[in-house]
Amino acid sequence: MPGISQRRFHSTIRNPAAESLEILAQHTDEILEAWQEQLQALGLDSTVLIPEGIDFRKFARHLRGNPYPAFRQSLQEFGEKLAQRCDRLDCAVAALNRLFEVCLSDLAASTSNRATPLLALARLHALVGLLLMSGYTGQWAAGKKTLVEASLSEAEDRFRGASTYITRIYEQERKRLSQDLHDEVGHDLILVKLYLEMLVLDAQGNPAVQPRLAEAIALVSHAIDSVRRMGLDLGPAIFDDLGFLPAVKSYVSHFSARTRIRVDLRQGYVPEQIPMSHQVALYRLMQGALSNVIQHSSAKNVTVSLGSMKDAVLIMVIEDDGVGFDTTKTPGPRSFGLTAMKDRVEALGGKIHIRSKRAAPSLKGHGTRIEIDLPLPGGGES
Repeated sequence: MPGISQRRFHSTIRNPAAESLEILAQHTDEILEAWQEQLQALGLDSTVLIPEGIDFRKFARHLRGNPYPAFRQSLQEFGEKLAQRCDRLDCAVAALNRLFEVCLSDLAASTSNRATPLLALARLHALVGLLLMSGYTGQWAAGKKTLVEASLSEAEDRFRGASTYITRIYEQERKRLSQDLHDEVGHDLILVKLYLEMLVLDAQGNPAVQPRLAEAIALVSHAIDSVRRMGLDLGPAIFDDLGFLPAVKSYVSHFSARTRIRVDLRQGYVPEQIPMSHQVALYRLMQGALSNVIQHSSAKNVTVSLGSMKDAVLIMVIEDDGVGFDTTKTPGPRSFGLTAMKDRVEALGGKIHIRSKRAAPSLKGHGTRIEIDLPLPGGGES
């Protein structure tokens, strides 16, 4: 297998997927029971397909402890054994897909505020399915270019489809929550604050309650600000009220006020009609980049630039003057967030370019620069 495949395995699959498996291990009994019910509807039995049972923690250890060639070979050998126990390929594929669906549902419930484990599981499912099926059909034993040699690139294609689906579900739920916060909680809090201010006027002759009312008003005002901040974080419901560019400006303003990090928003020409998928992607990418600034960069200044090229490509650039990092080193704590950003961009056919220069006494111009290029549908057509 080419070296690039091994690098992809180490950087984008191994540790993120192992973390997802360890989360699933906490609910093994429930997952297997639900899977068995799914298999019964297909006329299959999990003990026939996998007599030794499923141990998510063991699989996670195997994933972390083996290089890609060993991992690949073990799955292909298992695929051979699976072919001996189940002589119908469509049944084996259906069983694997049902297990993925059950695991995905459990993982979504266990990590309700994190999309990354779901994306990691989708990536692992795509790769495992291809390797198992190559072993099942015997293609991996051939000496020519076969399904195995193309497995990671095909897994990437499948993953992009799964990633887009998962992202759409998450965004729909985020939008619903954002709308509920705005329409219900936000409005109610504003009314409570109004009533409290009226009570202050009524209680002017009772100085004993004035401090408590003032404190209550301050608490409600803080709650209103928190609801607004959560609405900005959740998006994209605010696009309906503000529009894309005003929503970006509002988020940048609140981020700067909350973190004391100066953020300069530079806006070039942006087409009026931008697909919602692109609006959401750029908004989330900006959030992710600014989150990395807080957690890792120690930056004091950030520049966010938005523009387009000939109505064909949307361009967003986020630059900071932080400590930077070595992009050539083994992926570190921030790599998971960067990988998720790359996945989101690639799912829309775009590209992401990351440059970073470490801070040093003798160097100037340190910091990180992230450029996102998203092609627009029909862009460049005459």
